[in-house]
This record gives sequence, structure tokens and C-alpha cells, in this order.
Amino acid sequence: MTTGRSDSSPAAVEIADAPAEPPRASKRMISVYTAAMFAGSFALLTPTLFTVAYKLQVIAPEGKEASLGVIVGAAAVFNLVAGPLFGVLSDRTRTRWGRRRPWILAGIVICTASGLLMALSATPLILGIGWSLYTIGMAAALGAMNPALAEVIPSYQRGKVGALVGVGGQLAGVMGVVLGGMLTGSLLLLFLVPVAVLGVFFVFYAFTIPDHPVKGAEQGEPIWAIFPQLVFDPRKHRDFALVWVGRFLMQVGLTFLSTYQLYFLLDRLGLTPEAASRQLAFVGGLGVLVTTAFAVIGGILSDRLKRRKVFIYLASALSATGLSVLAFASSVPAFAAAVVFILAAAGLFGSVDLALASDVMPNKEEAGRWMGIYFVANTTSTAIAPIFAPLILAIGKDGANYTVLFLVGATVALGAALAAQRIGSVR
Repeated sequence: MTTGRSDSSPAAVEIADAPAEPPRASKRMISVYTAAMFAGSFALLTPTLFTVAYKLQVIAPEGKEASLGVIVGAAAVFNLVAGPLFGVLSDRTRTRWGRRRPWILAGIVICTASGLLMALSATPLILGIGWSLYTIGMAAALGAMNPALAEVIPSYQRGKVGALVGVGGQLAGVMGVVLGGMLTGSLLLLFLVPVAVLGVFFVFYAFTIPDHPVKGAEQGEPIWAIFPQLVFDPRKHRDFALVWVGRFLMQVGLTFLSTYQLYFLLDRLGLTPEAASRQLAFVGGLGVLVTTAFAVIGGILSDRLKRRKVFIYLASALSATGLSVLAFASSVPAFAAAVVFILAAAGLFGSVDLALASDVMPNKEEAGRWMGIYFVANTTSTAIAPIFAPLILAIGKDGANYTVLFLVGATVALGAALAAQRIGSVR
């Protein structure tokens, strides 16, 4: 596997026979892409929402909140570089098998090995190392899968496909929590089954989704020459920078929920891990129905109306509302109501914002690079939020002030609407 450079620019690659606007995607292509993205979300969200926190509860219950913040934050720091790096590497890879598929396969292999390490870990340190390696593997796989939205899906279908991907992501989270509750007696299966699911769906992906080879230059490019491509000038690409900031702000609030929802149910509501898993699955199931409605309808309407920003405003308001309700929730019904609001916001925002990022992408031929940078917003929020969350949780109480934590998340989520308001090239 080598990297190549075109004659026109050190930062650009020339894709064989890749049109500026791809042809209309078939139902089969959309179905396979959506299913593969679901599998990727399932492999990522199962340990994110349940497995890592549960494993930590088993091996080191004392100080688990702070330990979880360190583990999640440290892994996210590695992913800050890994996410865009794998996107750029896949842009520039020259193999007969394509430029994206080898990196997806490599990510699956890394996740399998690191999942085994986490399952067998006996200390928070080893668990943290395993989780860092796992997130790097997911960065390789998803960093090579995400660009397909801009490469093989035309602009007039991106809202709909983004909506389907968003719904798939929410469904993956629910199924991951259900799996967690079912497999608490077998940590080995709990960590490895999600990766196996991704591996199965990748087979269909590899034979269905086009993967244009690169017209490679004869000379390879040194690996260190790639690193400058992991950043961009926000003054030159202002609208893309605003999309990035908006996603970051939205994800901070969502990260507070996803990281600490299990401990919220255990500590504030007094549930057992098994009961908490059932409640998370039940609430997630309700959320899928709402998410589907908001994501699919929002994505289709944003395509037809050729408007994106109004849906970002609505998603930001829904997220802030849900997080505010969650801050004062003292029962399972109140928790359920809050999470449904937040999941509706996540579905709507995820579908429309993904389409928005594709619309303002500076260079479609470097989709891997730009989508990698775009998804760094997720990683950055995942790195920063867990670092500050234990400090916020410690305000006035014994490390469990969820009221202040979620109110801070609600305030930050409102910033996504302000960022979208300043985007000039898209309505």
C-alpha cells in the first residue's frame, strides 16, 4: 500500500473517472451503504454507551466517574490525529483493490485485537490502552467509509441518505445497549460481537460501493508530508469551519449524556446495571421512533426545500430542552422524556449537518481529508467533555452533580444554532 501525489498540487489527488457530481445512487447502493454505516456505528457505540463503563464498574467501581473520563478523554486525544490522518491516507492510497477498502479492513483487524485486550483487562490502565487502540481502529474504518456520501451520492440525495445513516446510528446505539444487557455474563462476546457484525457488513460494502482507484504518481510521498493536510485555514474556508464548530458544540452536550447515562441511572435513580441496561434499551427504542421521524422527514425536506440551517436551529433547541429536563430528572419517566428529546435532536442534526458538510466541502476529490477533519469535531468534543465533566460533577456534591453537568451541556448545544446562522453559502 503506497501513497501518491498528482502533478497539479501536493494536496490533491486525481480520481480516475470520478465525476464532479456522481450519478443517481440506486436503492441497492443506498441500502448497503446505510447498513454498513449502521454496522460501524454499532461497533463504535456499543462500547461507548455501555461496555467500557460496565467493565470499569466491574474491575474498579471506586472513582469510576473520574476513571471513565480519563479513559474516554485519552482515547479521543489519539483519535484527534487518527481520524483525519486515515481520511487523508485513504485519499492517497494506490491499490488495485481501491483506496478505501484496505483501511476499512485494517480498522476491523485493529478493533478485533483491541477488543480482546479490553475483554481480558484487569485494571483501568489496560482497559484504557485497549480503548485507545479500539478508537484508532474505528477511525481507520469510519474514516474510509464516511467519504462515500460525497463521492457516490449526488447532492440531491444526500439529505435522505444522511437521514437514513442518522437513524441507523440511533438504532445501533439501542441495539448496543440491548446487547450489553444480554452479554454481561460474557465480556469476551460483549467486546467482540460488535466488531464481527461490522466485518460481515463490510463484505457487502466491498462488493457494492464503488471505490475509485487513484491515478498514482510514480513517486511515493513521504508520510510526514501528509500531516499538514490534517489542518485547514478557517478564514479561507469559513463556512466549512462554521459547520465544524456547530457539530463540535452539539456533540459536547451529547457526549455528556452518552458517557454518563449509565452512571446517572445507577447513582441518581438507584438502578442495577442489568435494570439500567433494560431502561436504556427501552428509552432508546422510543427514541428510534422519534429519531426516525425527525431524521428522515428533516433530511427529505432539507433536500426538497434546499434549506439546511432551519433544521440545525430546531435540532439545537431540541437538544437544549432535553438536556435541561435531564438535569432535574429524578425518575425513569422523566429520564425517558429527556432522552427522547435529545435523540430526536441527534437524528435531525446528524442527517442535515452531514449533508451540510458535504455541500460546503472545499474539494470533493479530497473527500476523505475533509470528512476526516469534519468528524474531528466529534473526537474533539469526546476528548474535551470527559476532561471537564468530572470537574463539573464535583461542584457542590460528591462527584455526582448531574444537574449542573447537563445544564452546561444544554447551554453549549445552543451554540450550534449560532454557528449555523453565520454560514453564508447555504440557506
